[in-house]
Amino acid sequence: MGKSSAERLGRDFTVILTGRSLSGLGGYLQYLAVPLWIRQTTGSTTAGLLAFAMLFLTQIFFTPIAGVIADRFDQRRVVIAADLGGFLVASSLALTVGAGHVAWVYPHLIAQNILSALALPAFMSLLPDVVPTGRLLAANSLINASGNGAVLLGPLLGTALLAHTSIAVVVWLNAATFLVAAVCMLPRGSSRPPARATTAHRGGRTNLRQGVAAVWADPVLRWTMAAEAPWYLCFGAATELVLLHFGASHATQAPGLFGLGAGAGCLATTLALARVRRELSAASLFRTAVLITAPVAVAATWCAGAEGTTVFVVLTGVLLGVHGYLTTIGPAMQCQQRAEPGFRGRVTAVRRTWKAVWQLAGTAAAGLLAQWVAPLTIVAVGGVLATVTAAPWAWQALRAGGSPRSPGAVAAPLESARGSAR
Repeated sequence: MGKSSAERLGRDFTVILTGRSLSGLGGYLQYLAVPLWIRQTTGSTTAGLLAFAMLFLTQIFFTPIAGVIADRFDQRRVVIAADLGGFLVASSLALTVGAGHVAWVYPHLIAQNILSALALPAFMSLLPDVVPTGRLLAANSLINASGNGAVLLGPLLGTALLAHTSIAVVVWLNAATFLVAAVCMLPRGSSRPPARATTAHRGGRTNLRQGVAAVWADPVLRWTMAAEAPWYLCFGAATELVLLHFGASHATQAPGLFGLGAGAGCLATTLALARVRRELSAASLFRTAVLITAPVAVAATWCAGAEGTTVFVVLTGVLLGVHGYLTTIGPAMQCQQRAEPGFRGRVTAVRRTWKAVWQLAGTAAAGLLAQWVAPLTIVAVGGVLATVTAAPWAWQALRAGGSPRSPGAVAAPLESARGSAR
């Protein structure tokens, strides 16, 4: 019997995967439960939505700093410190919600999101030095598969625990997973020594400028990010718009079935990619995802418009889930492949911040248009516009592409559907 993908990737990676999987599950236990508890406690929908809004804002403002930290300090220690900090913050949050102090929940959520933003670039930069050369695609795909499994199970378990126990139990379980994840990140002697940036001693602003300069100097990264801007502006809010349509036009279980389909499609894609043993062109993957945006958008809106049909609701989620993951593969692979090891964190941070800004802009634009235009119409037209406006830049990235700069650089993205939920 052949070895599993995790076994072929080494014991160090297997232990890390276990810790990240539990950590992701703990994060999604809390992800919906805390805003729901706020809504139940205060009676205010706005108060509950505020808990979700903090996720985007912290990602935009703190991810650039996180990239500098990832390149300046030992990446494994950064992740461990963030996990231990997460344990302390979650423990304090458990005591806070147990006492019913709603106002103090928000500073805790901000602190948790900041720690998550600090940990992610460091972890993405560390991974190429942990797994065997040429196995990053399988490693990242397995981590994404575990993350998507957490997306499927975490919110369901969290809300069930909230209904049958208390919010404090949910948060204490999340705190425990932070501690387990920190222990699993401890070195075991199997990783390659990471390369350090030669300019790590310079000031923070200098390091940030170097990250931007590293992106600008690489034509593949530059054209890829140029393509991402119009894509997220035109199609970045597609999932939210479809959810709004289902919430307004279908039975109460339709949004959940849509989410189930999206998570299942994303999970199936990551598991399939985990079995790929040959090098894949990141630029080609991204170009393909951009080109199929228009037909996927039309097909998804047609399925979503099939009134009262459960199969079509799930199929809509599968279409958008698979396509959304395929769209993130190319740009995230480019950050791991083309950046020098000492710049991976900053390049990753620059790209994630750029993506978050345009995704927020696209969501705001969709919110304004939805006052006059049906959500599914926005999705269909936006998909066509995304293909038309982003395709030329995606072609430029493919034409400018060459061999990956980093050793062992065949990679896939470390971005689950809600990669910053921790």
